Amino acid sequence: MEGHMQTVAPYIDEEEFGRAILRYKSQQAFKPLIQYLILAISSGCMPPDVQARAYNELGLAHLQSENAVEAEKAFLSAIDRSPKKVNPRFNLANLMLYAQRYEEGFKRFEQVLKLDADHAGALHHSGLCCAMQKQYAKALVFFEKSFKITGDTMGPAFWSGECLLQMGAFDRALPYFKRALIIMPEHEESLRGLAICLYEEKEFTESLQICDSLIANGGGAEYLALRIKGDALLALGKGEAAAYCHLELAQMDFDAREYLKIRSEALNRQGSDQAAVYTGIISEKLKQIDADFLGLSQAI
Repeated sequence: MEGHMQTVAPYIDEEEFGRAILRYKSQQAFKPLIQYLILAISSGCMPPDVQARAYNELGLAHLQSENAVEAEKAFLSAIDRSPKKVNPRFNLANLMLYAQRYEEGFKRFEQVLKLDADHAGALHHSGLCCAMQKQYAKALVFFEKSFKITGDTMGPAFWSGECLLQMGAFDRALPYFKRALIIMPEHEESLRGLAICLYEEKEFTESLQICDSLIANGGGAEYLALRIKGDALLALGKGEAAAYCHLELAQMDFDAREYLKIRSEALNRQGSDQAAVYTGIISEKLKQIDADFLGLSQAI
């Protein structure tokens, strides 16, 4: 196929040009596609709009070949030849986002939105550029607008909830996390967000159920789930169960001892009726864990 496709007719037939690109893509022959596009562009037989399409496809092919520098050049050339085309601007902005050039990416997405104010992808990715810089209130505006446009799309639902969680607006975050989990029931980060928000809204029993799901699923969220679960058990007056739950943190991570100390001190300071049982169990069992680790169990 590569040898067959190396020549380009003196006059570009746009339909045949499109079919040729699709043939290369269907075979994931990106390096031959790059050669074909460069030859087609250099032929001088393309009107500006077709050149813009060719450069956009060239940029995408360079990305598939992991050459971000040439991809950026190609997208800029596409924009130069047809400034009102949305696709190359969107692709260039995405390149900035994935390269963690968030400020540049945001500016590029702004340009897309000037051409198409309801471009769901540009709205969502504008939000990501802001969220990655911890500009959660600014990001939320874009995620919520994208969510209204797309409805049942996972990304805007989750990220709207995540921004609201980071802003401390737990009651407003809850519906978004619940919606995200309808779309993707096992999404770990949405389950995590839901557990936190339910706890903060004093829905302790429901928060416990979500924590148990996270612990059962595994996947790296167990530590946070155990922490929230223990706190929820304390809130429900189950100090013994909470202590044993939080002790699992100490077995997972030595530094968790500091959290257990802070939690014990807070309970005593607040005059909690769970302070004595929680603190007693934590103190005793930590000594045993440390002794087992040091091989000193018989000395206790």
